Amino acid sequence: MKLSIVIPVYNEKNTIEEILRTVEKAPLPEGIKEREIIVVDDCSRDGTRDYLSTLKKAPFKVLFHEKNTGKGGALRTGFRNATGDIVLIQDADLEYDPNEYPKLLKPIIEDRADVVYGSRFVGDEPHRVLYFWHTVANQLLTLLSNMFSDLNLTDMETCYKVFRKNIIDRFDIEENRFGFEPEITAKIGELSREEDCRVYEVGISYYGRTYKEGKKIGMKDAFRTFWCIFSYNTSHFAHLVKYGFNGLLVALSQFAVIVLLIDGLGFKTAFLQNISNAVSIEVSIIAGFILHSIVTWRYRYKNAGEFITKCLQFHLITGISFVARVLLFSLLLNMGMHYKLNTLIGIGVAILMNFIGYDFLVFKKKTI
Repeated sequence: MKLSIVIPVYNEKNTIEEILRTVEKAPLPEGIKEREIIVVDDCSRDGTRDYLSTLKKAPFKVLFHEKNTGKGGALRTGFRNATGDIVLIQDADLEYDPNEYPKLLKPIIEDRADVVYGSRFVGDEPHRVLYFWHTVANQLLTLLSNMFSDLNLTDMETCYKVFRKNIIDRFDIEENRFGFEPEITAKIGELSREEDCRVYEVGISYYGRTYKEGKKIGMKDAFRTFWCIFSYNTSHFAHLVKYGFNGLLVALSQFAVIVLLIDGLGFKTAFLQNISNAVSIEVSIIAGFILHSIVTWRYRYKNAGEFITKCLQFHLITGISFVARVLLFSLLLNMGMHYKLNTLIGIGVAILMNFIGYDFLVFKKKTI
């Protein structure tokens, strides 16, 4: 088998020579007969680029970005140019030890795993003691990621991720910076649920560095990670949370429309209140379709015909819940319930009916 080691690099002149020397000499387990080292310079400006320009021999394959795109962008380029059977991610900052490649590769070589994460938080390997709040944030984000992806990882943000090439080739990497980590984890989680993708985790050492020593990840990356966890995951739990968030926006718009029509425009009779209820639903249908198909389910339409079909299915489910809501509204109105409380109950019933219909009927075929 052949191993491709992808190394994204940005302004690492102090460590690049040592890390490449270590990677080139790192031990490999039996079964790996060849390695290629793909270095992607993400438009470094500190002299790293000059050194990399001198690397012209195998096993190095050096690629240069003319514009800085971030870690995700560099990895996207590296994956595209990898030719090995297995792809391993290696940072260029000496925080992770290439001598641990055998333990990372073992589950794949033994045909037990398709994806392996190297965890800094399990096992008895040494790790440098640094920032407490960074550790807390990392563990909280890992917990949130696990809730949304239905994986049971201890270190979602780890650099060391190893993939079979036919696995990583299935993913369209969209994030440019450190959002790559939650994005790829979400997509691996989806693949593990939909197909037989086996995910393993092994303990690794960690020789962290300070910001003075060149650490780059920051607070804005933590917020981006939170958004990526919310955005990319497709488990039923993730759908439910996103549906609730987007549905709340739709429900508020419906509530505002019906209050405007009844209190603002004087639709006071029972007949006009029912009309107001119908209008409030119709106003939100198209907005709801856009929000739920793009944000909640991240559905990718193959062609215009599929888009139209899904739109009609969405309207059918919405129409069924609309009829149920109108009947319930009329029933409760005749029982003397105030229209505001009546509307809120109807919205709740419609949300539940819609979620079940959308998740299991309209958008049941999820895409990675």
